[in-house]
Amino acid sequence: MKKLIVFTLFMMVCVSITAQTESQNASDTLTEEQELKMVREKVEKAEAKAKKEKKEIAEKKKAEKLKKQIASKEKSISKEEKQIEKLKEQLEKGKIKGSLSPLDIQKYNDKIANKQLKLIKENEKLKRLKRKL
Repeated sequence: MKKLIVFTLFMMVCVSITAQTESQNASDTLTEEQELKMVREKVEKAEAKAKKEKKEIAEKKKAEKLKKQIASKEKSISKEEKQIEKLKEQLEKGKIKGSLSPLDIQKYNDKIANKQLKLIKENEKLKRLKRKL
């Protein structure tokens, strides 16, 4: 009888140990799945952050490019204005000296008009660039 009681007690202990082991295995797989999920989330967050940084860098480059274009247009406009002033001065000097023929005067006026048209176009382009910025 004692042997029977000891044997049943031994069996109960064995069964409870195996049950605990199985539950630990099940919980281990759950924690592995949770860990995998956490790793995926971290990777997704890192990718999103990298993508955001890349986008910011691209925007900064675009802004720098626009600033350079604006500076270039302003320089071009300044150059055109100087050329117009130079042509006007040459025209006035020629008129004062009387060394220009009516045809030469017309050529100077045409050049000045063309430069002014070009200046107007450059100003429009500059306005568009500033709007983009």
